Amino acid sequence: MTIFAVFGFSAAQFLMGFSSNLTQLILFASLQEAMGGFYPAAVSLTASNTPKEKTAQALGILQFANGAGNVVGPILGGILADLVGLKEVFFLIAITVGLSGFLIVFFIDEKNFTREDHNYYSLTKNWKYVFENKKLIICMLFLLIYSLAVTVVRPTFSLFIKSMNFTLNNSATVTGILLGIFGGTSALASALVGKLTTKRKINSILLFAAIVVTATYFMISFASSAYYLIIVLAVGGFGLGLIQPLVFTLVSHNTDNDRKAGVFGVGSSFQVIGNLFGSVSAGYIVSEFGLSFPFVTAGILFFLVIFIVLFGLRKNL
Repeated sequence: MTIFAVFGFSAAQFLMGFSSNLTQLILFASLQEAMGGFYPAAVSLTASNTPKEKTAQALGILQFANGAGNVVGPILGGILADLVGLKEVFFLIAITVGLSGFLIVFFIDEKNFTREDHNYYSLTKNWKYVFENKKLIICMLFLLIYSLAVTVVRPTFSLFIKSMNFTLNNSATVTGILLGIFGGTSALASALVGKLTTKRKINSILLFAAIVVTATYFMISFASSAYYLIIVLAVGGFGLGLIQPLVFTLVSHNTDNDRKAGVFGVGSSFQVIGNLFGSVSAGYIVSEFGLSFPFVTAGILFFLVIFIVLFGLRKNL
């Protein structure tokens, strides 16, 4: 499934580069999502092949790699968009991802895979398993809020930067650098997750991260200078980088080993739902309330996470 997702993503990106209208772009983007998504498959593969005591560390490293991509990607994407154009960026992505797929083919061995019929769990059984476990329900709610908050900001971030009184010659490059800073501190936090969980309880770290991210998003909405924005994005990225690997670790710890792939698949569904509603609502929020309000919305959503940790997570986990 991981290999299928990688090469499917590569093919979809290649086709998106050839899109000549919005309908084709949406069609090929939908094809990309239909391939299953690389990150959920990679999380399932990592969690099911890692000893329980090493899960947080392994998922933190995986998130670190993802965060590192979020550092390099926006910077290179912004620079390349200004230099060679947007369509060419799609082709470069397709080639790079396609080549990386061969690393999985030749160097990754899945050790905990069994094909017995009695280990097969249908889609409905996986969802039932999740909703019968209060611990997993809370984790799924975290993933939904996380994805919704992140994606409600993403579509209009570059417009928000353009609307500020910065002196910008290449707005795509500057936006990419700012997102790179955000992703860089996020990657750093993810790399530290494994070590942090050996010293503090997961729910305590999650509470700290939720408070930091909530404050950050509210502060971004009041940004008035580039230096202020850099500092706030750096702090917020660190908090955000802690949340996802911590939630995935909680999911892994509270799921039977032979059910992990299915449960992480359900978690991916919650993330997709959050991505969908976040992206769709972003345009409406901006048109009604202005470019800074998506950050306020994200802050409110992460404020809910604080309450869930205080009154739900400590009680049930």
